[in-house]
Parts: sequence; structure tokens; C-alpha cells
Amino acid sequence: MMQHVILNGLLQQPSLLILLGAFIVLMALMIPAYFYVYRPKPDTTEWIGRLDRHSFKPLTAHKLNPADIIWALIAVICACFLWMVYCVLRRYEILLTDPLSFSLHHIRNTLPIALTALSLYLLQRLMFGKPLAAILISIVGSVSVLSQPKGIALFSLSLLLLYLWISAPYDAPLFFRCLWFAFSAAAYGLALVFTFQLIWMAPFYLAVYIVMQVIRWKHGDPGKRGKKLAGSILLTLLLILVGIVTVWLAFRVKRYQESPLDLLRSFSFYKSLLPRMIERLSKLTRRPSYWDALFYSDAFFFITGVFALVPLLHGLIKLRDTRCLFLLLLLPGLLLAWYFSACYALIPAFALIIGWSWNLFVQRGRPLFAAGFAATFLLFYFTQLYFH
Repeated sequence: MMQHVILNGLLQQPSLLILLGAFIVLMALMIPAYFYVYRPKPDTTEWIGRLDRHSFKPLTAHKLNPADIIWALIAVICACFLWMVYCVLRRYEILLTDPLSFSLHHIRNTLPIALTALSLYLLQRLMFGKPLAAILISIVGSVSVLSQPKGIALFSLSLLLLYLWISAPYDAPLFFRCLWFAFSAAAYGLALVFTFQLIWMAPFYLAVYIVMQVIRWKHGDPGKRGKKLAGSILLTLLLILVGIVTVWLAFRVKRYQESPLDLLRSFSFYKSLLPRMIERLSKLTRRPSYWDALFYSDAFFFITGVFALVPLLHGLIKLRDTRCLFLLLLLPGLLLAWYFSACYALIPAFALIIGWSWNLFVQRGRPLFAAGFAATFLLFYFTQLYFH
């Protein structure tokens, strides 16, 4: 069992166990740091406003500005560079024996890492507003992607587009806003081509769609909401139908190198779609142990994400922040994908959850706290390679 291999490896390398213990102690400080920074500033009346009972508000998106082009570019370049350095250090022996195949493999994966970094930056920036926290989250999250880089990149992009659709005003026109949801569904469908286990997130997308339609019906213009709802449902059903066929087509082309045109003209292609999808769904719980999806280095980001759940729960329960609810609802599907299908894809969700705390540090005038925790993570993340 993989868990025995990991446990035996830790016991045989006490230095790695000590390193992990020190990391746990240092990153646990993120919890008291969050509540320390959250305290009302002295000699102000800020504490008075906190006596009021908070209520959940609609999700909104912070406006981007031209400077975000530079910040996003910096985040992407730093993330790709550090990811390449980590891969070289992690697989240095393979680089020496077969440098050409090693280089080609990792150069191909640089584009997904860049897309992940860009998506995380924009999503963190739109949700919370502070560029520094967005840069740090983009780098830390992207560097941690060791498996399923294409699936995670497309899933991160899908979440970004989904948030743009959710944060649209209730009375926004059906077009152009509905395209964000269409693009989000398309990115999610492509993610399934590379990482089908992310199908566990389908209930999340469905639930978000239903909830948003209910909210927009309740708060929308009575003279327009009926037509908008009918149009949205028809477009969504058409999108689902086209998406299923497209995903099945992409899977067949990717797996068997078949001609797309020949497949689309073949009746057997459509006939085999439903039985094949049912077969693949039936195998979702017949995967190896969830431990098989983990590396030693995954523990560092996982631990950081778990600690960040405490401030997130504070934001949800005490502050009633809808963004915290959105992020928390990402976890069930990803945890099911990890537990039942051995697909560890928690990185985008944990990155944004960590971003809730780091954004508060920057917002409350303590940017060194966010930079310090990010530097601590990267230091330990790279240091653990020395013990392997």
C-alpha cells in the first residue's frame, strides 16, 4: 500500500520527518497571524462596525486595470521558472541520462503551468482584489502542480470563467454574459478529456447553475426574467449535448488517433457514446488507493491548505462572506475525486482558500506576512528535495 511506502520512507529519513514537523509548526502560525491582523486597529472606531450582524451578499468581481498585465506576466514567468527548476532538481538523474526526452516532456507541460498561473492570478485578483496576494498565490499554487497539469490548468480556467459568470449583475443581458458560462463548461469538458476523474465536480457546476438561476429569477426584472430563464435553459441544454459529443470525440481522437471527420460521420460513434460513458462512470470508484495520487512534496501544499481552512471558516461563519462559501463548496467534489478515483486536484481550491488569508494580510497593511508565508512554503518545498 502506498501509505505504507510513504510512512516507511518518512521513518527511514528522520531528517525529512523533522523538516515536515518544522513546516507544520511554522505554517500553523498562519492561523494566529490571521486573527492578529483581523483585530480592529487601535484608536479607531472600526470595532463598532463589527458589532453589526453580517449577511451574505452577491458575489462581485474587482475591476482589473492595465497594471494587471504586468503583474500577471510576472506571476506566470516566476511560476514557470520555479516549476522548471523544481522539476530539474527532482528528476536530475533522468536529465543526465536522457536530457532530450526530459526537456521535451517538461517544455510541453510548461504551457499548462502558465495557464494555471494566469488563471489563479486572475481569479484571486477578481475575488479579493490585491495584486500582491494574487501573485504569491499564483506562484505557490502553480509550482505545486506535479500531476495532471493539463487537467488542473483547464479546470482552473473553468473556475475563472465560472466566477465571471456568477459575479455578473442580476439584470445583465443574456448575451454577452452567458458566454462566460459556455466557455467555463467548454474548459471543464476539455479538462475531463485529460482528467476524467474531475467528473466528480459536475454536481458543483449543476448546483451553481441552479442556484444562480433561482437568485436571478428572484431579483431580476419581472418583465425580462422569464425570457432570460427560458433562453438560458435552452442554451445550456444545447451546450451540454454538444459538450458531451465534443468530449467523447476529443477522447477518441486523443486515445486512438482516429479521424474526427470519420467519427462524426459514423453512426457507431454516437451509438457507443452512452454505453461508453456509463462504463467510464462505473469505474470511478474502482481506482487505486487515494495514496497513490500523492507525492512527498504534495504534503506541503496540502498542510498549508488545511491550516487555511480555519480563517476561511471564520470568514464564512462570522463574516458571512459569500466568497468563502463558494470556495468551501469546491472541496467536496475534489475530495471525492481524490478518495474514490485517486485524482489529487485540490491545488486550485486550496490556492484560493490560502489566498483568503494572504489577501487579508495585504489588505490590512501586513504584506510581509503574506510574503513571509509564501517564502517559507517555497523554502521548505525546495529543501525537501535534498533529502530524497
